Amino acid sequence: MFIQYFMLILTISLFCLGLRSITDSGMIGYPARDFFIKHAPRLGKPLILCVTCMSSFWGTVICATLFFVFSIKLTPALFLMWIGGSISAAFINSVSWEYLQSQVFFSRQMKK
Repeated sequence: MFIQYFMLILTISLFCLGLRSITDSGMIGYPARDFFIKHAPRLGKPLILCVTCMSSFWGTVICATLFFVFSIKLTPALFLMWIGGSISAAFINSVSWEYLQSQVFFSRQMKK
Protein backbone atom coordinates (compact mmCIF):
# COMPACT_ATOMS: atom_id res chain seq x y z
CA MET A 1 0.00 0.00 0.00
CA PHE A 2 3.02 2.27 0.62
CA ILE A 3 4.15 2.13 -3.03
CA GLN A 4 0.59 2.64 -4.31
CA TYR A 5 0.28 5.76 -2.15
CA PHE A 6 3.36 7.37 -3.68
CA MET A 7 2.35 6.28 -7.17
CA LEU A 8 -1.02 7.96 -6.63
CA ILE A 9 0.70 11.18 -5.54
CA LEU A 10 3.00 11.01 -8.57
CA THR A 11 0.08 10.41 -10.93
CA ILE A 12 -1.96 13.31 -9.55
CA SER A 13 1.03 15.67 -9.60
CA LEU A 14 2.15 14.80 -13.11
CA PHE A 15 -1.38 15.13 -14.44
CA CYS A 16 -1.91 18.53 -12.79
CA LEU A 17 1.49 19.88 -13.83
CA GLY A 18 0.98 18.69 -17.40
CA LEU A 19 -2.48 20.21 -17.59
CA ARG A 20 -1.23 23.50 -16.15
CA SER A 21 1.67 23.53 -18.63
CA ILE A 22 -0.50 23.06 -21.71
CA THR A 23 -2.87 25.82 -20.60
CA ASP A 24 -0.09 28.36 -20.13
CA SER A 25 0.17 31.44 -22.34
CA GLY A 26 0.97 30.53 -25.93
CA MET A 27 0.11 26.84 -25.53
CA ILE A 28 -2.71 24.86 -27.14
CA GLY A 29 -4.95 24.91 -24.05
CA TYR A 30 -4.68 28.63 -23.39
CA PRO A 31 -8.17 29.43 -24.78
CA ALA A 32 -9.71 27.30 -22.01
CA ARG A 33 -7.58 29.07 -19.41
CA ASP A 34 -8.50 32.47 -20.87
CA PHE A 35 -12.21 31.58 -20.74
CA PHE A 36 -12.02 30.69 -17.04
CA ILE A 37 -9.96 33.79 -16.23
CA LYS A 38 -12.55 36.06 -17.85
CA HIS A 39 -15.85 34.33 -17.08
CA ALA A 40 -15.52 31.92 -14.13
CA PRO A 41 -12.33 32.45 -12.10
CA ARG A 42 -13.69 30.78 -8.95
CA LEU A 43 -14.74 27.67 -10.87
CA GLY A 44 -11.58 27.68 -12.97
CA LYS A 45 -9.20 27.77 -10.01
CA PRO A 46 -9.44 24.05 -9.13
CA LEU A 47 -9.87 23.05 -12.77
CA ILE A 48 -6.99 24.74 -14.61
CA LEU A 49 -5.98 28.08 -13.07
CA CYS A 50 -4.17 27.16 -9.84
CA VAL A 51 -1.74 24.25 -9.90
CA THR A 52 -1.93 23.85 -6.12
CA CYS A 53 -5.74 23.88 -6.10
CA MET A 54 -5.95 21.48 -9.04
CA SER A 55 -4.88 18.50 -6.96
CA SER A 56 -8.12 18.57 -4.96
CA PHE A 57 -10.40 18.28 -8.00
CA TRP A 58 -8.19 16.18 -10.26
CA GLY A 59 -7.02 14.01 -7.35
CA THR A 60 -10.64 13.14 -6.66
CA VAL A 61 -11.30 12.41 -10.32
CA ILE A 62 -8.20 10.22 -10.62
CA CYS A 63 -8.95 8.30 -7.39
CA ALA A 64 -12.60 7.76 -8.32
CA THR A 65 -11.57 6.55 -11.77
CA LEU A 66 -9.07 4.10 -10.29
CA PHE A 67 -11.61 2.80 -7.77
CA PHE A 68 -14.25 2.23 -10.46
CA VAL A 69 -11.95 0.81 -13.12
CA PHE A 70 -10.36 -1.68 -10.76
CA SER A 71 -13.60 -2.33 -8.82
CA ILE A 72 -11.94 -1.44 -5.51
CA LYS A 73 -14.18 -1.30 -2.47
CA LEU A 74 -13.75 1.95 -0.55
CA THR A 75 -12.26 1.34 2.88
CA PRO A 76 -11.09 3.80 5.56
CA ALA A 77 -7.49 3.21 4.48
CA LEU A 78 -8.30 4.06 0.86
CA PHE A 79 -10.26 7.11 1.99
CA LEU A 80 -7.19 8.34 3.88
CA MET A 81 -5.02 7.49 0.87
CA TRP A 82 -7.25 9.69 -1.33
CA ILE A 83 -7.20 12.62 1.12
CA GLY A 84 -3.49 12.30 1.88
CA GLY A 85 -2.60 11.83 -1.77
CA SER A 86 -4.47 14.97 -2.81
CA ILE A 87 -2.91 17.07 -0.06
CA SER A 88 0.59 15.73 -0.72
CA ALA A 89 0.16 16.30 -4.45
CA ALA A 90 -0.84 19.92 -3.74
CA PHE A 91 2.49 20.49 -1.99
CA ILE A 92 4.48 18.77 -4.74
CA ASN A 93 2.57 20.74 -7.39
CA SER A 94 3.35 24.11 -5.85
CA VAL A 95 7.02 23.35 -5.28
CA SER A 96 7.43 21.85 -8.75
CA TRP A 97 5.59 24.67 -10.51
CA GLU A 98 7.66 27.32 -8.75
CA TYR A 99 10.82 25.47 -9.77
CA LEU A 100 9.64 25.11 -13.39
CA GLN A 101 8.76 28.80 -13.60
CA SER A 102 12.22 29.75 -12.38
CA GLN A 103 13.87 27.83 -15.21
CA VAL A 104 14.86 29.55 -18.46
CA PHE A 105 12.50 27.37 -20.53
CA PHE A 106 9.41 28.68 -18.72
CA SER A 107 10.69 32.20 -18.17
CA ARG A 108 8.49 35.05 -19.39
CA GLN A 109 11.65 36.92 -20.38
CA MET A 110 12.46 34.40 -23.09
CA LYS A 111 11.52 35.82 -26.50
CA LYS A 112 10.23 33.52 -29.22
